[in-house]
Amino acid sequence: MIYFTEYELDHLIEDDAPVGDMTTQLLGLAGKPGSLKIFARHTMTVCCTEEAVRIIRKAGIEVLFFAVSGTQVHEGDKILEARGDAASLHLVWRTSGVLIEFASGIATRTRQLVNLVEAEEMAIPVAGTRKHQPFLKKVALKALIAGGGVPHRTGISDTILIFREHLLFSGGYENLSEVISKVKHQQKERKVVVEVHSLDEAILAVRADADAIQVDKMKPNKFRETVMLCKALSPNIQMLAAGGVNASNIVDYVQAGADVLVTSWMYFGPPADIQVKLEPITT
Repeated sequence: MIYFTEYELDHLIEDDAPVGDMTTQLLGLAGKPGSLKIFARHTMTVCCTEEAVRIIRKAGIEVLFFAVSGTQVHEGDKILEARGDAASLHLVWRTSGVLIEFASGIATRTRQLVNLVEAEEMAIPVAGTRKHQPFLKKVALKALIAGGGVPHRTGISDTILIFREHLLFSGGYENLSEVISKVKHQQKERKVVVEVHSLDEAILAVRADADAIQVDKMKPNKFRETVMLCKALSPNIQMLAAGGVNASNIVDYVQAGADVLVTSWMYFGPPADIQVKLEPITT
C-alpha cells in the first residue's frame, strides 16, 4: 500500500486554490447542489481514485461510488460519482480528475506490458525503475502496482545495484570480485545486483559472485546469448533486461530468457482520457 499523507493531499488543493476560487465566488455558486460523475473514455486501468475520494471529501462532498485502483474499466464505465455543494465541487474536481488521469495512464501502460508478458505464459515480473517524474514517486509507484507491475527500486536507499559509474571509483569490473565480497560482508541479507553493458562484463560479474546481472541496452538476440552463457556458469544467476524495454520489444526479451523486465516506459506517455460531468441537481 502506498500511503499519501493528509499534508500531501491538502497541498494539492492549496496549490490549485491558495486563496479560494475567484470565479466560483463571483458567480455565487455556494449553496447550490451539484453532482460530479467521472467516466472512462477508453479501456483503462484505474488508479489513485482513493486519493481523489479523500480530496473530494475534504471539501465536504459526499462520495457515492468509486472504482478502486487496479480496476479494469471500459469506454463509458463510471469511475467516480459524488454530490455536494457546487462551490466545493468546483474547488476540487479538476485536481482529483487530473490525479486519476495521470495515474491511470501509468497504470494502463503497465497493464499493457504485463498482459504482453502473461500472453507468453511466463511469470516474469515487470519492474518499474526509479526513473519517474520528479516529485511524483508515490503516484508513479501506486500506478505501477495498480497495473500489475512491481517496483524495481523505490530509490537508492533500499537496494544494492552496482553501476559502471560506481566501479570507475572502485577499480573497474576487473576489481569486481573484491567489491562484491566487501559489500556482501557488510550486507549479508541483501542481494547484490551488477549492471553490465556487454557479454564480457556480464561474465566478469558472474565470476565475481553477483546475485543478479542487469543487462543495459542490449539487443534481444545478444541478450539471449548472454543469458545462456551466464546461466551455464551459474544456473541460479538472475538476468534482468533493462534499458529500452517497451511494448514493442518486451516479448522479445521474455523469449530471450529474462528473469525480470526492468523499464521506465510506463511512466512516459499521455494521461488516461476521462469524461467529467459536473451538473446541477434539480429537485
